[in-house]
Amino acid sequence: MLMIVVDDLRPPVSTLQPTPNIDRLKAAGVSFSRAYAQVAQCSPSRTSALTGLRPDKTHVWSIGPYFRTTMGPRKGPSTVTLPQLFKESGYNATGSGKVFHPGSSSGSVWSSEGGGDMPYSWSMPYFFCDQFYNGTVQSTAAQGYPNGTGCVQSDACLACLEAEGAITDKKAKPAWSAPACPDDCLPDGLVAANVVAELEYAATHASARPFFIAAGMKRPHLGWFAPDTSFAKYPNGTVELATHRTPPAGMPKLAFGDNGEMVAMDGIPVDDSSGYPLVEDWKQHELRRAYYASVDFMDKSVGRVLDAVDAHGLWESTVVLLWGDHGYHLGEQGIWCKSTNFEVGTRVPLVVATPDTATNGLAGSTSGALVELLDIYPTLVDLAGLGSQAPSNLQGRSLRPLLEPDDDGAALRRLGRPRSRREIDRAFSYAAYSQFSRTSSNTLSDDDGVLGSVMPHAMMGLSIRTDEWRYTEWVHDWNNRFNNGTVEKELYSHVGDPSGGDDPQDGAAASVDDYEFENLAGNPAYATQEAELQRLLRAGPWGRWWLHGAQSEEKEGNEGPP
Repeated sequence: MLMIVVDDLRPPVSTLQPTPNIDRLKAAGVSFSRAYAQVAQCSPSRTSALTGLRPDKTHVWSIGPYFRTTMGPRKGPSTVTLPQLFKESGYNATGSGKVFHPGSSSGSVWSSEGGGDMPYSWSMPYFFCDQFYNGTVQSTAAQGYPNGTGCVQSDACLACLEAEGAITDKKAKPAWSAPACPDDCLPDGLVAANVVAELEYAATHASARPFFIAAGMKRPHLGWFAPDTSFAKYPNGTVELATHRTPPAGMPKLAFGDNGEMVAMDGIPVDDSSGYPLVEDWKQHELRRAYYASVDFMDKSVGRVLDAVDAHGLWESTVVLLWGDHGYHLGEQGIWCKSTNFEVGTRVPLVVATPDTATNGLAGSTSGALVELLDIYPTLVDLAGLGSQAPSNLQGRSLRPLLEPDDDGAALRRLGRPRSRREIDRAFSYAAYSQFSRTSSNTLSDDDGVLGSVMPHAMMGLSIRTDEWRYTEWVHDWNNRFNNGTVEKELYSHVGDPSGGDDPQDGAAASVDDYEFENLAGNPAYATQEAELQRLLRAGPWGRWWLHGAQSEEKEGNEGPP
């Protein structure tokens, strides 16, 4: 198993965001054009995907809390993560870069370094490798902590980065930097080098097989540091802006990401005359260029890893999966961050290549099924034949039926009556769910794992994405949920969205820029759709069924009412 996790990567929704190496992976496997994060923020999204549990089970809705603490003294330590399951099943499980969110979010005594859910999840010390805004790498080894591990920049790299102005005062927060320095002076290059070495070792040493190798790429997370060669691919004046650069008509203010991460960077001009902190248009060309350049660098680093898979002939025996932890707004809806329930905040890249997809006719295909990052855990477990060892409370579904041809009717039998690939996609799931809190929303649960409440006056946005619609409710009273707590509603049409339909297009640009620019909630013309979506939302993970029946139904594999 080789799992690649990418930070802040939105689907390739522009011809100016080519990813030739990720495209190599797509050519060998199946791409999912409508995959969604459970929370559009690093730590809660990764925690959810790697535990196979929704945020309301892990009690991690924001950055900082560690699930083994928030889930209580009994359930926290006994939770089995995805890499942990492989480790306990005899795999050599190793991790590099940002897989779990580092620091206190994954169990470290330090706020931003270490953690990694050690010693639970990995067979050997974790290779930490992140980056501070000032250009220096962020790892327990680089910071000189006791028994520190991870990446360290060489003296030559430090000298190069300093000469190029890429290493700054610790208080500085540049939005981007384009140093003329080697790739391995930056985190993604260092992570790629370590993973390449791990793949070579696994290929040549039987003691390191079977393996579960996780690679966490830092870019395109802010600040957008990438070699000058990546920036050179995007000459000034060649990068387009988002079409809709203001908040959607009728959007409740709760839905707006406050752009806090971006406006906190150095030199970001803000126009707040509309009541929202909007980044001025003249700056947006520069920022989008920097994002695309950092994507290019990340993709090049992924390519180094795939080259190692090629070199050691591992495709015939290895499942390779790539996913993004959440999307990212580049000015759409006036937003420059993740941290929303909009399509561009929640939709993520997801690609799965197996030894079988290369020969079963599905290589290079795209599935338009509505899937979630929760589905990664049960999928990899299923593909490895470890289903009997998986936790019984996983809340996702295996994507295996979507990775196999239907020559023998197996997918039809598993999914009911569908008779085409698109019908199989639609039959797989009727919805995907995401959520986001607008205030601090973490609390310790009791040892029985009862759903906790958020702090007073917290607002939680609960969102459902169906084949043609997105519907969101912002609730105030978390304990009572929908009984008396709904504050605001949002309804957005995705009718005609090319990410779905009969010929789903992976990363279709229209999916993020031509939709969700007008809130239709409360419009009498769409009352029928709103009522039906409200019913589906309240019947799903946050409704009465979930509060009163989830624990008993989960044991029976019941997905809840359709």
